[in-house]
Order: sequence, then structure tokens, then C-alpha cells
Amino acid sequence: MTTSTTRDHRIIVSEADQGKPGAVADRLTEIMKHIAVDNSFVTKARHGELSDDNLHAIVRLENATLDNVMVPLAQAIARFPNTPVMDYLLDLTQMVRDDKKGISAAGVAYGTQLDEHPGHRLDSAAYTYAGFINWLCLNANSTAIALAVYVDVTLWHYASALLTPILEKHPGLPKEVVDYFAAYQERPNEVLDKSLAVVANGVANGESLQEAVDTVMLIDEHLAAFWRAADL
Repeated sequence: MTTSTTRDHRIIVSEADQGKPGAVADRLTEIMKHIAVDNSFVTKARHGELSDDNLHAIVRLENATLDNVMVPLAQAIARFPNTPVMDYLLDLTQMVRDDKKGISAAGVAYGTQLDEHPGHRLDSAAYTYAGFINWLCLNANSTAIALAVYVDVTLWHYASALLTPILEKHPGLPKEVVDYFAAYQERPNEVLDKSLAVVANGVANGESLQEAVDTVMLIDEHLAAFWRAADL
């Protein structure tokens, strides 16, 4: 799967769009939807071809990703002290911590080796997403950060909605693995609605919605690399 087509569909934010950040976020997500639903991992799942190696890989990838975004989130929190943005990021950090507990439980139940050490690391492509999040948290404004969260979480919701019923039927797969994906089978309204509120607040305070959209468009190739790394 290539990712260049996403960039070819650049969203131009009009004057009328300024008061509709939610609509812009949904347009951006729709452009990137193919990353979550047409990747080779999901295609294998649709055809009942996922191997144990594929499933161990996705568990390891999620575990490593969640580990690697915790410090960037803490750095972003420090950039927005005593603000609603800080409160939002604290809530987001708690969500990541809860997800970390879930994927760790999945790994233990499935017998997946989660600890990393020299000679036992993921494909380097698996770390590009965390690198992007690190850059985002250190450099982007609140509008871009919240918009990226909205897109990322929505795309994970799309993938989870497809994968959950398939994984429920996968022979011998522990309940903890299925439960991890099932947690995002329904739209996670709380985090998505809070993300849109932060985007709207940022735009109202003069942050550029166009610049935020252009920044978030960069996430496509990093998410695609994540899914490729799971397709062993």
C-alpha cells in the first residue's frame, strides 16, 4: 500500500470552515480512512489469514507505541501549564495508561514477549509513529495536537470495528486480546469530543486550522508503517 495519495488530496481550509473544525476533522479522517481499513493486516484478517505471528506483532506494536508516547505527552503537558489544554492532555495520558494495562494483559494472556532488549526489537518502521508523536508534542500548537489525536483515535476505531468480530472467531485467541480491540469497537465519544473542543478553542484563539490540517496530514505514512510492521 502506498501513502502518497493522501497528500495528493490536500484539504484547503476555507473561511467558512473556520467555525466548523469538526467537519474539517471528519474530512481529514475520511481521506486517511484507507490506512485503517485497506491495509494488508486488515485485508489478511478479512480473508481469515492472520497468523499467530501477525497477532503477536500487533500486540507488541501497540505495547511499544503506548510506551513510546508517554514521555512526549508529559512534555506536551509541560508546554501548556494551568490551561484547559493541560487538562485535556492529562485525560489523554490516563487513556493511554489504561490502554497500556489492556495491551499488557493481552500480551501476558497470549504469551507475547513484550519486553524489548538488544536483538529483540521491532522493525525500525514500527517506531516512526512514535517519532512523529514526539515531534508533534514538542513543536505543534494545541490545535494540531488535538486534531492529530482525533484523526488517530478515529482511525483506530475504524480498524477495531473491523477486527473485533474477526478476532472473536479466531481459534485459541485469548479474551484479553479481543477485549483490547473491542474497547474501541464503538466510537470513543469522550476523547473525540474533547479533542474537537480543544481544536475549536485553539482556532478561536487565533491558531491556524490550515496549518494544523497540514501538520496532521503528515501522520499518514507513519500510521501506514505501523500496519506494515504488523504484516509479517
